[in-house]
Amino acid sequence: MAAPVPPPTQPGFSYADAGQVCRRFVMALYSADTRRDAGPGDAYQRAMRFASSTLAGQSAAADRDGRWATWAAHRVHLDTVVEPFADPQPADNAITARRTIRVTATAVGEDGRRGWTERSIIDCVLRRGGPDGPGWRVSGYEIRQAGLR
Repeated sequence: MAAPVPPPTQPGFSYADAGQVCRRFVMALYSADTRRDAGPGDAYQRAMRFASSTLAGQSAAADRDGRWATWAAHRVHLDTVVEPFADPQPADNAITARRTIRVTATAVGEDGRRGWTERSIIDCVLRRGGPDGPGWRVSGYEIRQAGLR
């Protein structure tokens, strides 16, 4: 049996704070930019620098996004704001933690086109240790839609 492949890392980032790991994961997940990205999966690949090796291996669906062709025609980037969200969570232990982030993302085109503002709540499940190293990594996440405007 082959050893797990370590996940990619973000140079200079310590992975010591579960909240910061979740925040950076979500910010990267919502960082699509048709001016520099080859496709919708590029943002997911950036987010994998904060994910566990198990989660990093599950990226096939990220390469498909029905909005991409429209976004590319308008040279869209996502204008994204992330902030902690107070949601009752079980207490951290030495291996697992949970964090919740609120994200607001608006597709903004170079031609002035603005799409809907998407509001979502992201629940991150984080694990520390094991084959991914000593720091925190997002091992799972759930996106809850909080509305469009």
